[in-house]
Amino acid sequence: MTPRMLKQTLEEWSREVHVPGDLADRALRRRSRLRLTRFAGAVSCAAVVAAVALLVPLVVVPLFTAEPISQVGGPPVVVPVQPYRQTTPAEDVLADTGNSPPKTMIAAGGVAVSAYYTWRSRTAAGRKVLDRTWYLLDPATKSYEKTEWGWTEVAPGLRWAAVLEKDLPVRRIGIFDMEARQVRAWVPVDHPVGGVAWSPDGTRLLATAYDESPDLDRTSVVERQCPSRVAATPEDPRHPPFQTISTSRTGFYVVDAATATAGDFHAVDPCWTDNSNVRRDFGWSDDGALVREASNVWKRPDAFYDLEGRPHDAPSGYVATESKAGVSPGGTLLAGPDGMPTKVTELSTGEIVGRQQVLQLLAWADDHRLVALGCAGTCGNEFHNGLVLVGVDGENAVPLSEYRKNTQKPEAWEPVLTPR
Repeated sequence: MTPRMLKQTLEEWSREVHVPGDLADRALRRRSRLRLTRFAGAVSCAAVVAAVALLVPLVVVPLFTAEPISQVGGPPVVVPVQPYRQTTPAEDVLADTGNSPPKTMIAAGGVAVSAYYTWRSRTAAGRKVLDRTWYLLDPATKSYEKTEWGWTEVAPGLRWAAVLEKDLPVRRIGIFDMEARQVRAWVPVDHPVGGVAWSPDGTRLLATAYDESPDLDRTSVVERQCPSRVAATPEDPRHPPFQTISTSRTGFYVVDAATATAGDFHAVDPCWTDNSNVRRDFGWSDDGALVREASNVWKRPDAFYDLEGRPHDAPSGYVATESKAGVSPGGTLLAGPDGMPTKVTELSTGEIVGRQQVLQLLAWADDHRLVALGCAGTCGNEFHNGLVLVGVDGENAVPLSEYRKNTQKPEAWEPVLTPR
């Protein structure tokens, strides 16, 4: 029996418990009996009261609690994390086209909206910062529930999540049990972190460290100058002699989820890759053997590091991608860049095998379909958009979510897709 099922069973029992109204009178009428009988009756009464006292509080246990099963500095923790294995979902497509933000689970093929956030700008100590409110999937009820976390990242398989508290960056990482709805363990770190990413097999976390909030508005950060590593040439005038950056990112940790322990901190030069984003989280290579740092400069390659933070060559067979979807599960197709219409090409030949009337290709549902960002109606406004499931050939588009009226407006919701 799972913790969730046990809790629900105890709640049902608590509602069925009935204490007779004349319980006290019965006890008084038995005072003339032998001491042993009186003692036994008292024990029985105490047992009933204790049972009620134990059961009733379970009814008001909050669904989300920051109290961990294991405290920082406590005894060693073993979190039952298992390597992710793709399975065939019981329900191929789950949609919520009646609510925005969604209330019930959205999924297609091998991926699901594991979480989403709404955003707004706020001012803290005179500086503008992006503030997120996170909603996390409950796989048991197939619904989304509001959280108090400052950042969440769900592992492949939808069983575990990594959570960070508000006011990023923070000095501990929570391993959240999606089934029990509780933090199973806290992982302390010396360098505060502002973002986390699960390895492809769901057993490790890559935690990116920052000296200050990674979500500061560009107008509120101190700009730093990076010397150019490649001189500008007439053939490549887009690469300036110096690249302006705005990030307080310092390095990363690799966290073992099963033991809830962080390895050594690895400092990384923020100027190593051309990038002007304030938030600059590290990611994983497709096989989870290397750390990847994405460039946001057109046609500039991503950078790779080994798990000790040393620069490393790109992995064998690495394919530079121009979309979030990237390479298909079978490794034969490549999702093209954003912009209507999008396209899918065959990796071996570069031949276009399909075009889609959507704005962005976000994730592969399987080798033949993608979850994409489509716009409403005739696409009169690209910011009036929602999630759709579309075939590689561009046919049979299926709406997955309600269309968001303006994704540039504060409080708009942003989906996070995870393998299920």
